[in-house]
Amino acid sequence: MVISRHVSGKFRNTRYLVEALLFLVYFTLPWLRMEGKPIILLDIPARNFYLLGSIYIPQEVYFLLLFLILMGLSLFFFTSLIGRVWCGWACPQTIFTDVFDIFGHLILRKKYGKKDAPVFRKVLLHIVWIVVSFVGAFHFIAYFNDAYDMQKDFLSLASHEYIYPYFILFFTATLYLDMTVVREQFCKLACPYARFQTILMDNHTYNVIYDHKRGEPRRNKKEKIGDCTACNMCLVVCPTGIDIREGTNVGCIACGKCVDACTIQMAKENKKTLIRYDSEDRVEKKNTKIKWIRPRTVLYGSLLLLISSLAVFLISTRVPLFINAQPDRNIAPMVIPGNKVRSFYNVKIRNMTYKEQNLKFEIDNNTTKLTPIHLLVGGENSVVKIPENSMMEVRVILETPNLPEEEKYRKVFKVWLKVSDMDNPRVYKRNELPILLPNG
Repeated sequence: MVISRHVSGKFRNTRYLVEALLFLVYFTLPWLRMEGKPIILLDIPARNFYLLGSIYIPQEVYFLLLFLILMGLSLFFFTSLIGRVWCGWACPQTIFTDVFDIFGHLILRKKYGKKDAPVFRKVLLHIVWIVVSFVGAFHFIAYFNDAYDMQKDFLSLASHEYIYPYFILFFTATLYLDMTVVREQFCKLACPYARFQTILMDNHTYNVIYDHKRGEPRRNKKEKIGDCTACNMCLVVCPTGIDIREGTNVGCIACGKCVDACTIQMAKENKKTLIRYDSEDRVEKKNTKIKWIRPRTVLYGSLLLLISSLAVFLISTRVPLFINAQPDRNIAPMVIPGNKVRSFYNVKIRNMTYKEQNLKFEIDNNTTKLTPIHLLVGGENSVVKIPENSMMEVRVILETPNLPEEEKYRKVFKVWLKVSDMDNPRVYKRNELPILLPNG
């Protein structure tokens, strides 16, 4: 496990602010409410996803697909522009590593990472790390189980009746072992993103770069050749233990700690830093501009804009109502007195709002000769009340009056069933219904 030396500087301090903001978001979101419901919650047992006052169901899985595509394209686009900014500035692995290191430096001080640290302080540090792991795991599970319910269960000592405490313990142990055993090895060996970064970046990518033209060859003892003093501070402060002077490395997460370290060391020589955020092309060719607009950035950016526009359109036109109508297989269509054909259907309705809906059933249009078609469902005027955030199954009966003798035994006709919210006419769904006629 690599314990990197603490360094202060512009990028380190900026990263602290970014990490604090991300931690605030991570630990706050599960506790926020909108209309009395979680602002974000993936309720797997109930198969509901709550987000910003909306309820999404498994039948809307295409939103998840769009989200994953957007995340992938965002990763491609920003990596091609500014390198591994995700790894160094927003990845949970990096952020929790910094948090664990902060407590390590606070408790063990200069002995942090050394074998001769006081035993009592080391034990205290590991207790604090376990507590941090538990808090992190608790809030992770809070995205899948209501945070207030879990808090109530823990305070009333009733959490043992549920399964989620075992998941909290599992992720507590996972986070603790990750931060105390695995750490940088995950970035260097396990993280898939580190493996394909080379195909996302090119010589024009804005990334952490070592100016080898100024720095090499390095100072050898008292003999000064290049600007690099061979102080090795860039290596000492690196959280993954790599040497940026050796060139682009799969272990480099572009956190910028080596930039701050080199800036401090080179300031003693009254020179500019040798390690900076720049592009390889600008290192090789002085006084050139970074090419932000390149074929790959245009491609990734265009796709990102296209998919984002599609997602915005689908969300803005989304109707919080789901219906699925199927013929009742237990009751066959029948001819009743008056040459009428009666057909039976089971209609599943899902109210995806936090309000009770008064749903009106009607035949939207009829392209057949069977006019008019009578629809029987629910209460008076074919209106059904469905509670908030619930599913209901109702039976719909269609009657085709005055059926001509020559059409009585025709196989099938199709009509459209329209289900609309009487309080909000813009909320409606249509479902095609086959009118199955009895065989002769």
